[in-house]
Amino acid sequence: MDFEALTKLPADARIKELFAYFEDRRAHEAAGASSQPNVWEVFRYDEAMAVLSDHETFSSDKTALIPEDQKRLAQAARGNFIGVDPPLHTKMRSLVNKAFTPGVITRLEPRIRVLSDNLLDTVFGEAGPGDEVRFDLAQDFASQLSAAVIAELFGIPEADHKVFWTWSDGLIGSRPFGELGTVDEAAMRRIGELLTEASNYLMAHIADRRTTPRDDLTSTLARVEVEGRRLADDEIFGVIAMFLIAGHMSTSLMVGNTVTCLLEHPEAMAEVRADPGLLQPAIEEVLRWRPALVRDQRVATVDTVLGGTKIPAGGNVCVWLASANRDERVFTDGARFDIHRDPNPHRAFGKGIHFCLGAPLARLESRIAVEGVLGRTRDIRVLDGTVLHPAVGLIGPVQLPVACRVADR
Repeated sequence: MDFEALTKLPADARIKELFAYFEDRRAHEAAGASSQPNVWEVFRYDEAMAVLSDHETFSSDKTALIPEDQKRLAQAARGNFIGVDPPLHTKMRSLVNKAFTPGVITRLEPRIRVLSDNLLDTVFGEAGPGDEVRFDLAQDFASQLSAAVIAELFGIPEADHKVFWTWSDGLIGSRPFGELGTVDEAAMRRIGELLTEASNYLMAHIADRRTTPRDDLTSTLARVEVEGRRLADDEIFGVIAMFLIAGHMSTSLMVGNTVTCLLEHPEAMAEVRADPGLLQPAIEEVLRWRPALVRDQRVATVDTVLGGTKIPAGGNVCVWLASANRDERVFTDGARFDIHRDPNPHRAFGKGIHFCLGAPLARLESRIAVEGVLGRTRDIRVLDGTVLHPAVGLIGPVQLPVACRVADR
């Protein structure tokens, strides 16, 4: 099966076939031409790392593809250093790094636990030990928690968390680029409309924090300075929009993937329940085995050769992170889910200058979320009605109906 055929499958059928596609292509080549025009796909670990580590040959900048009439999309791109190259990337990331420190993450932990507990209190209500509770783990919990954490991070008042979630959820479903390389202008228009609504709110929020700083990331971003340069308001808006799109999406799916992977492997679930210390390595194995973000994309700046395959300047390069994470040359029995895997050098968060800034937050939030669900339940079973994200580049449930028996507390 080629990639074109994969895109036509329903999401639940596609995932199995996608990994079979990776295994077949990976066995024969490190990288190769795609069935889609002007696209080259990368399947093996070493070659994937080579692309992600070489920003001069493989550029992340796709701003030239944004239509002239999409002002909000261009505005958001200014602060989105995922999609720019050095030297601008270096300056932007340096400024944001000064604000997004390990201390910021550490201080968030108690608040994330409160947010998680509050959502679970709503879900479980007055149910007592042994009672059955049914809810949508993705919509009622993981997605709302992820959006609330990002809102808290930037100092959005709790009364506005719901609208923040609405923007995040809408942006998740809108992909500005086609499955591998082409521009989806309809998706860009949808994102532009959502970002216009978000911008009207967030630009006022940023202006408020300029004049009345608080203990939040927006206030810190407004005052940090590197070599005499500060972030402009629209750049701060772009940073927040980046977290709205990338942070909410990946972490929400990551929580759902962790629960479903453990349910699919009952021995692993039993071990984690018996020894909560195993949850973090279990999450790392989920990130390797079923990452929320399946791919990363670059554009070749010059004619080059990768793994014996010629790639022309201007060629779209699709790095299949999910394939690299199962490369048998690096991961023994890579198709097997093993929460005791050590070492586990997966690249679910990328590599090089574009390594995910929010990785520590995503790990912390996922651990707290899954701890909360497991701590309140004796058992969990998935009901009919699971809906996986429709995009080929993402894996994870956007709807996950479950039934749980309440544990003794």
